[in-house]
Amino acid sequence: MAEVIMPKMGDAMTEGTLLQWTKSTGATVKNGDVIAEIETDKSNVEIEAEDDGILTIHTAAGTTVPVGTVIALIGDGKAVTKEAVAASSATHAAPAQPKVPASVSSHAVPARANINGSTSRLMASHLARKIAKDKGIDISSVRGTGPNGRIIKADIVELMPSRTTPAPSVSTPAAQSAPVANAGKPLELSAIRKVIAKRMVESKTTIPHFYVMVEVDMGEAVLLREKLNNYDGSLAKISLNDMVVKACAVALKKVPEVNAAFQNDTIYQADGVHVGIAVALEDGLIVPVIRDADKLPLRKLAQTSRELIAKARDKKLKPSEYSGGSFTVSNLGTFDVDNFIAIIDPSQGAILAVSSIVKKPVVLDDGVTIAVRQRMNVTFSGDHRVMDGASGAKFTQELKRVLQNPLALLEG
Repeated sequence: MAEVIMPKMGDAMTEGTLLQWTKSTGATVKNGDVIAEIETDKSNVEIEAEDDGILTIHTAAGTTVPVGTVIALIGDGKAVTKEAVAASSATHAAPAQPKVPASVSSHAVPARANINGSTSRLMASHLARKIAKDKGIDISSVRGTGPNGRIIKADIVELMPSRTTPAPSVSTPAAQSAPVANAGKPLELSAIRKVIAKRMVESKTTIPHFYVMVEVDMGEAVLLREKLNNYDGSLAKISLNDMVVKACAVALKKVPEVNAAFQNDTIYQADGVHVGIAVALEDGLIVPVIRDADKLPLRKLAQTSRELIAKARDKKLKPSEYSGGSFTVSNLGTFDVDNFIAIIDPSQGAILAVSSIVKKPVVLDDGVTIAVRQRMNVTFSGDHRVMDGASGAKFTQELKRVLQNPLALLEG
């Protein structure tokens, strides 16, 4: 008898909602069959059967349960009591797995022992074995979180090379807020809003933010974008945000100390330039990551960005597509925003807040001529534990140089 559990799909995930069963109780399933869909704080994820047998469902669709809870069993189809299911949940609920820091190349973790105290035989799903082989991960050293220590897909994904260090675990005392006068009906927090609330409090109470603000002349960038998008209608369109993301990637290569994170009194340098783009959702936001953004041609970066944003809004992102970012761009330019300050993700060292492009009169370099130019304010937020103000200033100056000379965006 094998248990189907609510998996842990990220460091911040503590519970998940069972959206639907794609198989019914009594159905015969095979290893690798999709049997359910769950909602995490980031996206919707399909759950696969890890064994062959008859499915017995014990958690109804629409139910939210903690990570590690047994939601179904796969076996011979015989009736199983709720007490037995509860006992299985208590016995086999998997503890949170430690992440491997970006600077550590080894994927080794302690071997998992069975209930008798001896080392169990290697048990892994076919899909987990395939992914491990493709990614060069030694599956014999992976700790499984599936039934009875079975290695499942999520365990391999967790150990795939990350781009930054994980966020530190920080306990903060519960805020003692005063009663709200004339309070209306309380609103239930969504899973994603709960995570945002926790991580933003963690960020503002543990990270010493500093800020650097600059104004960028976007005239040349706007003209170049128009030319590129009119060149061939069959090619992926390039947005101004794509240009900003690419410029950030160029600047991060020039000022690598910004492309780092702080954890446990150590600064970890990211193993690549992986830029997150904040995407607004109805109930919060999510940050899909463009990996190796510095190496992508601008057109390819634009195509990748569009695909990730579409998946984010459909809640179809995979954990590997929204984790491991080393820097984030938050753009509110479409909302007619003059200026704003963004909060750093606890797993990163910096973030850039991008405002609207505004036409304004500007004194040109000759000190006499006044012309109407397209200007954009950006605000850099940096972690003062990772870098000093000079590094933030170098980054914003390089960013400004590239955006004001946008042909540089076509070099990579």
